[in-house]
Amino acid sequence: MTSNRHPTAQGPSTLVHAMQVLQVTAACGYRGASIDDYLDAIDLSRPTIYRLLKGLKEQGFLRPSPIRGRYLLGYELLVLGAQAGNGAGLRDLARPRLLSLAQRLGDSFYLFARDGVNAVCLEVQNGDYPVGSFVRATGGRLPLGVGQASIALLAYLGESERKAILMHNASRLQSDYNISPTNVEVEIHHLLKTGYARGVEGSQLPEYTGLAIPILDHSGHPLGAMSCSMLKSRMTESHKQEVLESMQAEALEMVQQAHGLLYVE
Repeated sequence: MTSNRHPTAQGPSTLVHAMQVLQVTAACGYRGASIDDYLDAIDLSRPTIYRLLKGLKEQGFLRPSPIRGRYLLGYELLVLGAQAGNGAGLRDLARPRLLSLAQRLGDSFYLFARDGVNAVCLEVQNGDYPVGSFVRATGGRLPLGVGQASIALLAYLGESERKAILMHNASRLQSDYNISPTNVEVEIHHLLKTGYARGVEGSQLPEYTGLAIPILDHSGHPLGAMSCSMLKSRMTESHKQEVLESMQAEALEMVQQAHGLLYVE
């Protein structure tokens, strides 16, 4: 039988091909990779590619893109990076910075990343004035469109992809949060003009407000979003400016540090 012909080569060969699938997925960026992308880059049959995709998705190394038939890198890769002590991991780099911001400014600070049509909270640190939030703790998920961090995550996607996500989430945004996709688009334009997100006012958490900024890599691709939540009474113009300038400085240093660690020999 074929499976017994090269008993020592099958495992390594499959591993190499799985790594190639992940590399192709990463190269295709935030739009995700299609089956044709894999077939063009890897010398394997269509059924074999599908088997690899299924296995990697089951293990959490791939996840479906909002664009039908495409795949994105899965968050299990982030988990493995953190467990391996990868200093260039986004959460590892953000955690001490969020803690410093919370201790110095007093508010609640978050790190979010996109997970398909949702935003996932990767880290949260509370200051002396902790507030309520749409997410309760690390690992919490929200539909993209809810909260200032999701505005920052949506703003740098292509227009067609962004509209597809908002269309997918529209009924839940309206029914659960009293938020319309039209108002989300208004806030996206505000971010692109000013550099920061305010979020959309909804029926929940009316006493709280917040700010968020995108975390962009050197090519302008969004890696995540840094967010701050606070009582509306604390949102003075001077405090707003201090929070924004502090988050922007931390995000810039974080990306520079990640870039340096990524390319260190």
